[in-house]
Amino acid sequence: MKRDFAFNGKGGEFFSLILVQGILCGITFGIYAPWAMVKIRKYMAENLTLEGKPFDFDGNGGELFSLLFVQGLLCAITFGIYYAWAIIKVVKYLVEHTSYDEKHFEFSGEGSKFFSIFFVQFLLIGITFGIYTPWAMIKIYGYLLEETSYDGVSFGLTADGGKLFCLLLGQYLLSCLTLGIYAPWAIIKIYGYLAENVTYGTDESFKFAAEGGKLLSLMIKGGLLSIITFGIYYAWFEMEIYRFLAAGFSLEKRDEAA
Repeated sequence: MKRDFAFNGKGGEFFSLILVQGILCGITFGIYAPWAMVKIRKYMAENLTLEGKPFDFDGNGGELFSLLFVQGLLCAITFGIYYAWAIIKVVKYLVEHTSYDEKHFEFSGEGSKFFSIFFVQFLLIGITFGIYTPWAMIKIYGYLLEETSYDGVSFGLTADGGKLFCLLLGQYLLSCLTLGIYAPWAIIKIYGYLAENVTYGTDESFKFAAEGGKLLSLMIKGGLLSIITFGIYYAWFEMEIYRFLAAGFSLEKRDEAA
């Protein structure tokens, strides 16, 4: 059984939304930012569907403001040591205020565990002059996914650091050799690899299939129109990209997705 994603956001609606939120953030010198984040996240969630059923986000700007303020303060007081705990707190809030089919997602990550993972991974990135980054990404995002669940079923990440490193290196080289023209195909390849290694329970995994040529045409069109309109068209461009990406994602039985 294949379950398809779709995104129905419209450029005009998104433009109005980000324009108003941007003005309010400017008027309040950035204080309104958490409320803006909630409004935008809610719009994005409500326009994302799986099998025709929309997601939702019921976070509150005041709650998010308090959370970010306290976490930022604790990070400052501890000279950044508390950062791992802060990430877990924020991720937990965002995940648990997101729902699908009237059921909320759950997150059980712990700051102390994430700190140990975070510290070791960034230490290894530093020691290897950044070469270890793909392995670190999998460790960090793998932990966050494994601690996330929906309807009692946990997500997981089975990607391999070595394979991701080779993939990223190969796609980067091809993009450079083609002066960036190959970049859309590289994006599709990377999304495809990561998606097929994200699991839901023991019998379902995600899949991403899309055409690099179509993404290239969207990027050229969106980039040119954004320049011509002095950035105004960017809201429409972003919605087109989200619709394209969402249409490429599906959730399938693992034997079907293999």
